[in-house]
Amino acid sequence: RFVQVICSQLEEYNSRHALCNGTSEGPILRNPGNHDKARTPRLPSSADVEFCLSLTQYESGSMDKAANFSFRNTLEGFASPLTGIADASQSSMHNALHIYMNGTMSQVPGSANDPVFLVHHAFVDSIFEQWLRRHHPLQEVYPEANAPIGHNRESYMVPFIPLYRNGDFFISSRDLGYDYSYLQDSGPDSFQDYIKPYLEQASQIWPWLIGAAVVGSVLTAVLGGLTSLLCHRKRKHLPEEKQPLLMDKEDYHSLLYQSHL
Repeated sequence: RFVQVICSQLEEYNSRHALCNGTSEGPILRNPGNHDKARTPRLPSSADVEFCLSLTQYESGSMDKAANFSFRNTLEGFASPLTGIADASQSSMHNALHIYMNGTMSQVPGSANDPVFLVHHAFVDSIFEQWLRRHHPLQEVYPEANAPIGHNRESYMVPFIPLYRNGDFFISSRDLGYDYSYLQDSGPDSFQDYIKPYLEQASQIWPWLIGAAVVGSVLTAVLGGLTSLLCHRKRKHLPEEKQPLLMDKEDYHSLLYQSHL
């Protein structure tokens, strides 16, 4: 039996000033890949995810779709996962899959009717979890004011009862009693997670390190050669009584005792 869609006719409910009554509106629709490729040329890649995770600011600037270098805005899909710059003409990251499915998933009011929605958002949440574990932000990072309506730290989350604020969930999933299997081996106390920031810094300066090593090797060779040359010249100018008994290997062989037998 096809999954049925409910509560997707937002304009109708608004015109009637009434809530959705849960009446079936037909089966879910999917037409994956036959979407507007000018807006969403491709699905996100692992490199896109990694760039998104590398952004250190949770929120920035206008704190909306126009925010630049914002982890939140880039993960949501309103900023480029290549540059972190907001681009109103493109839909990437989280938004990309909604557009790609080209059906019920592409309509904000009814997208949660498609079971793919749950899988998709579980993965998006796991990316957020990775960001929390990598950057360990304080709760103060979550905007206290001037964010869009309902998105400030102390705003209540709809439609939960008992009441919860947005800031209450700006914490690790493990503090909420669950985890992601593919993240279990990369906890905050693991050796890999501990050294990762240092490895990232090292990867940025490695060209300078290699250059310094090459210059150091050349200088060492030059200094070694000069030292050897100076020592050799100094030895030649020593009086006979101060000449060392043991010469260089070449000199030593030229002075071996010769038998006349």
